[in-house]
Amino acid sequence: MGLGKALGFSLLALIGLNFLFVIITQTISGDLNLLFSDISSDPLIILLIFFGPIISMPGTVFSSIYLQISSGTIGSSLIQSIGFIISPFVASLIAGRTGENKGGSFGGWMLTAIIGAVALGILAFISPATLLYYGIPVLDPIVVLISFLMSGAVNGVFYGCFSLLFTKEEMY
Repeated sequence: MGLGKALGFSLLALIGLNFLFVIITQTISGDLNLLFSDISSDPLIILLIFFGPIISMPGTVFSSIYLQISSGTIGSSLIQSIGFIISPFVASLIAGRTGENKGGSFGGWMLTAIIGAVALGILAFISPATLLYYGIPVLDPIVVLISFLMSGAVNGVFYGCFSLLFTKEEMY
């Protein structure tokens, strides 16, 4: 029961926060109408909006935030990069609190990360042109699927540590 609750709530939190940060970013940049017209012309972009941050390695995102702040470019790309960190972090905390034990908490978040990576990996097979919306070229869909799965596993382990820290169960 704890694994299912952690999976459901963390998936819901990840999707909701990703959508919120995309809306905030597009509003700041003034491209909100363009986003909705892109969604109406290619509905599979919704998968990129829901699961986009899960394919970005945390170290790369932290480096991007550091470079943007140190160079003084504070704008929509900085908000998007912050969303790439905040969304999985909050979702993993929710998985930690809703999982009844450590295995349920970690497993729920890990499954959330893998589900997001697999959804985008399948998108590489279905519609490779959709991945170009985020600037991801698809030459070989199998290589893209493997790289997305590796990113999902890294994010699952990285943020899974936070879900373990916030588990209701005692640490010893």
